[in-house]
Parts: sequence; structure tokens; C-alpha cells
Amino acid sequence: MTKLTQAFIFAAGRGDRMRPLTDSIPKPLVKIKGKAILDYAIEKLDQVASIKKIIVNGFYLAEQIETHLKNLNNPKIVFSHELEKVETGGGLVFARDKLDENKPLLTVNGDVIWQEYSSDIDLLCNTWDPDECDILLGLKRVEDYVGYEGNIYGGGDFEIGGGKLYRFPDSKMRYVFVGLQIINPKILDHAPSTCFSMSHFYKSAVGEGGLMHRIKGVELKGKYFHIGTEMVVKSTEDSFS
Repeated sequence: MTKLTQAFIFAAGRGDRMRPLTDSIPKPLVKIKGKAILDYAIEKLDQVASIKKIIVNGFYLAEQIETHLKNLNNPKIVFSHELEKVETGGGLVFARDKLDENKPLLTVNGDVIWQEYSSDIDLLCNTWDPDECDILLGLKRVEDYVGYEGNIYGGGDFEIGGGKLYRFPDSKMRYVFVGLQIINPKILDHAPSTCFSMSHFYKSAVGEGGLMHRIKGVELKGKYFHIGTEMVVKSTEDSFS
């Protein structure tokens, strides 16, 4: 099993769809059951003994995130303060000097919380094979991803078949990425710019018949909540325990 030593939490987004909650507070610091969304992710990562560094980025109201992290007094945490909007992929490029590019990196979206099945990280580690892929996505069926609103076609983004991952444009797919993935940091050598989304890598990997080249996916077992709107915050408060 791969032992992860480093993780990255994406926490730089503006959270426009969660306004007015995010007019004065960054989305990762919005509280669910009295605890910041960001803290749920940090607690899960702290349960993985091999992880020695947790990088958290920030741009929108970044000073609040930095202060919050300092108050946690967790020596594993490193803050990456972005000076302009660079999106998720650009955030990794900006923080590249903080990464060990010779070791796999676990990334976590800062607007996702999950419960009960913390060993999903073990599942990702057991599935990761650097000889076969550069990105391993954690997936859930669309109907099992709480708070996910679906894409414009009413489905997910990926399909799994025969141990392989597929992406079919203009069609309904059963699985959606829930914000946990393992990547080979060396893919950043092929970054298209300093401001780009990680979805660039997913889209550019689609080959003949929708088969994705060097990207795989695994269905996770935990319960995942996508905290994307004020309404979802309220509904998650009611269903999250």
C-alpha cells in the first residue's frame, strides 16, 4: 500500500454560490455543526499517521484562513497565500516549492466533508499504481453524493468499466468526483498556464472511445457532502451527524 506523506487542501475559492454567507467569511470557514468545513478535512488527514505535511491554500479572505490555521497550532500545516486568482491547478503550481515532487500527493477540495469511512484514504492508497496512472480520482455515484446538483445533462462526469475510467461528452454518466484524489506532482510540468483548473488534466486525458489515459477512478464508501450553496449548508446541518 502506498504511504502518503503530503496532502493539499484547496481553500482559495470565493464561494459565490454561498453568498451572503461568504460575503464576509471564506467558504472553508463556514461552519457545519459548529465546526469549519476546513477543520473536518484536517481532522481526517490527521488520522493518517504517514502524512507529515498538510498544505492549505488561500486567496479570497486569505488572512482569515491563515489566522484560523495558526490558531489550530498544528505543526503539519503549511499555508500557501496566493496573490491572485489561479484556480485549483494554478494553486498547485504556485505552491510547488512546498511539494515533494517525487512522492504522491493527496488533494482534498475545501468544500467537501465526509463522515464515517475515513479509511477511504486507505482505499485510494491501495488502488494507487504510479505505473498505471498519474491521477486517481475518488468517485461516488451521483445519487449518493449529498448536495451535488449534477451537470447540465443531469448526470455525473465519469463512468467506470472493467477497471478503467471513461468520460463521454454529452451523455449521462453514473459517477462524480467528490474532491479526493491522488496525483503525481510531476504532471505540473505540463501545466497549461499559471491559472487553470485541475479539470484541464481530466479533459485532456480523454482518448478514443472515451477511455481516459493515465487517469483512474475508484468508488469510495463513505458518505460525502458537497457544500456548494447556502441551502445545502442548512440541509447538511440537518443530516450530518
